[in-house]
Amino acid sequence: MKFLVVSVFLSFLSFAQSNTSSLLWEIQGPQQEKVSYIFGTMHLMDDAHFYFPKKLEKLVSTVDAVCLEIGDVQHTLINPDLLMLKEESFLTKLSEMQMDTLCSWAKIQLLMDKDQFISNFSKAKPFLIYQLILQSELPDHLQSQEIKIEEILETKKKKMTVGLETIESQLALFDSLPISCQITLIMTELADLDNVEAHFNRLQENYLQNDVEAIHDALMKEIQDPYFNLKFIDERNASWVEKIMPMTANQTVLFAVGAGHLGGENGLLNLLRKQGYSVKPIQL
Repeated sequence: MKFLVVSVFLSFLSFAQSNTSSLLWEIQGPQQEKVSYIFGTMHLMDDAHFYFPKKLEKLVSTVDAVCLEIGDVQHTLINPDLLMLKEESFLTKLSEMQMDTLCSWAKIQLLMDKDQFISNFSKAKPFLIYQLILQSELPDHLQSQEIKIEEILETKKKKMTVGLETIESQLALFDSLPISCQITLIMTELADLDNVEAHFNRLQENYLQNDVEAIHDALMKEIQDPYFNLKFIDERNASWVEKIMPMTANQTVLFAVGAGHLGGENGLLNLLRKQGYSVKPIQL
């Protein structure tokens, strides 16, 4: 199973010193001779609105290295064992109403009755079911900027991408959430199925405005749990900056990560400024 749909969730999820905003930024550390770049992605977009600016395509072809959240994403598979529980089923923790809601969805989308659903998913982690729900509601025809980047590199016979994280570390983020929080994610998504398409379209509209501040503001409105925000946004950003700094010391690197990570007081751009980096928007 390819690790693609979860990236939408992580990307849905700037205290900039300039009013000028962009999805592409030039960064240069103190006493560094070479500049590097950060591009904010929307991991999946529908065909009709797929956005891949010419300046980004040129950078992919000319930089020394390209770094994504997950390296070599188009060939990366999830170990199925990582999606399964070793102990009791989380389904036993659902209320009767929650179970009925979930089984009603499974009957429509998976063509399974209650007994079939329980039999097939009794050992599944909540994340697997959450991913299936997201996948069933997204547009049919999608493209990935990360995969496009890797296709360009393959055409140019350049080195493949490296990653700031691994699939294992991203799945561990979900595993670190209390089981009650994971269940809430599932039930909240099921309760809002009628609005998923509209929500996805709004995200694309914000993204196509090239405004990391609007993206960040929309993200903060969606996140109501401080623990979730800490684990999925702030701690990851801090960890990435610690990896970005040595990578940019002697080479030009293009970093492409979810646009929701760029803005905000604890976003990548501001954290790099605090480390003495110059951070300049590039108009697309």
